[in-house]
Amino acid sequence: WYQRRVRGVPLFPIPIPSFVNFSSLRMENITDVAAWLRSTDYTGPVGLTVKVYIKPESVGDFKSFMKEHVKQSLSEPGALHFRFNSDYQDDTVFWYVEEWASPAALLEHANTRWFQEEYLKKTGPMNQRPGYRAIYKINN
Repeated sequence: WYQRRVRGVPLFPIPIPSFVNFSSLRMENITDVAAWLRSTDYTGPVGLTVKVYIKPESVGDFKSFMKEHVKQSLSEPGALHFRFNSDYQDDTVFWYVEEWASPAALLEHANTRWFQEEYLKKTGPMNQRPGYRAIYKINN
């Protein structure tokens, strides 16, 4: 059992199977994600969770831009789900939760003009430090 604690106070127990190796659980960097998308034989749906750290003075601009980014992303072929959420503890931390029909659809999204010329160029300077990405197969 793993028990989540906040300031030393247990919140609730979470059953973790004994075969889980905590040292292997990590969020991949974007280079690892892109390499996997290009090389995998897997063709089913994939999920991507992204955690970003935004400079305090950029939070308002970032939130405004992300509304447009979510709308743009959901209009692309293969986009199944895209949510943009604020962290519950830190107003400068944000989470994206995305689902795509296939690795190819996610890779195509990352190579669009919008992503390359709008998203990366506009949000890059807003980041206060590198974020994290986790990619996974959707097993529905």
